[in-house]
Amino acid sequence: MPDFTAPDRRRFLRLAAGFALAGAASSAAVAQEAEVADPRLTVETVTFQVRRQVYKGRLLRLRTGGRRPGVLVLPDQRGPDGFFRGHAKRLALDGFVVMLPDLLSPQGISPDQTEEARNALSRLSPVEAMQAFEAAADLLMRHAECTGSIAAVGFSWSGAFALQFAIAGNRVKAVVAYYPQLPSLDRMAEIKTPVLFHWSENDPRTAPLVDGLEKRLIGAGRPFEAFVYPDTQNGFASEPETRRWVAAAADRAYERSAFFLRRQLVGGV
Repeated sequence: MPDFTAPDRRRFLRLAAGFALAGAASSAAVAQEAEVADPRLTVETVTFQVRRQVYKGRLLRLRTGGRRPGVLVLPDQRGPDGFFRGHAKRLALDGFVVMLPDLLSPQGISPDQTEEARNALSRLSPVEAMQAFEAAADLLMRHAECTGSIAAVGFSWSGAFALQFAIAGNRVKAVVAYYPQLPSLDRMAEIKTPVLFHWSENDPRTAPLVDGLEKRLIGAGRPFEAFVYPDTQNGFASEPETRRWVAAAADRAYERSAFFLRRQLVGGV
C-alpha cells in the first residue's frame, strides 16, 4: 500500500507563493460522518438569489464567535450530500466560516436522491452554476463573522468552477482543486490567485494533461503547488461510498489543503 505520509512520487515545485504544505493530524472519519449536531458549531440555512432564482446554502462557523476567513465548498454533481456536509463541518471545526451552496434547492431535490440530483445538475448550464456560486461567495464575504478573505474548494466537476474563481481573481484569494476538469491551458495560464491541485495518478481524464499544465503555469510564473497521489483514481478524496475512496490519501490531501488555506487567508503559518 502506498505511504501517503512520504514524499509523493511526483510533485510540482513551489512557485511565487512559496507554499510550504504540512498539517496537523486529523481524522478522515470527520469528513464522512453522518449528520450530527455539534455543540461547537453554529449551522444555519441561508438563501441567496440569482435574478429570480432563490438558492439555499448551509453556513457553518465556530460557536465561540469572532471574525474568521471563509471557505466556499463547491459540491460536485451529486450536490451537497453527506460527504460535502462532512467536509464543510471539518473546515468549520478547523476555524473557517464555511459556505456550502445547494444548487438543487430551487427544484426541491435532495442530494440523497442521487440519480435525480445528477440529472438536475447536468441540465444546469455552466453559466447558471457559476452565477449561483458567485452569489454564494458574495454572501460569505459579507457575513459579519467573515473577514472577507475567502477561498474556494472544488472537486472534479466543481473543481472547474473553483478554477474560474482563480482566473477571475476578484473574489477569492486562493483555490483548492481536487482532480478538476480543466479549461484550456491558455485559460489556466491566466490564474490570478494561488491554486493547490490534488491529482489522482490513475485518472485517464486528467493524467495526460498534468505535464502540460505544469509547464504552462511555470512559464507564466503563476503561483501553484500540486500533488499526485500514487495508485489513486478520480474520486479518491470525495467518494467514500465507492471503491475509489482511499482514506489515507484523502486525509493527507485534507491536511495539505487546510494548511494551504490558513497560509493564504491568514498568513504567518
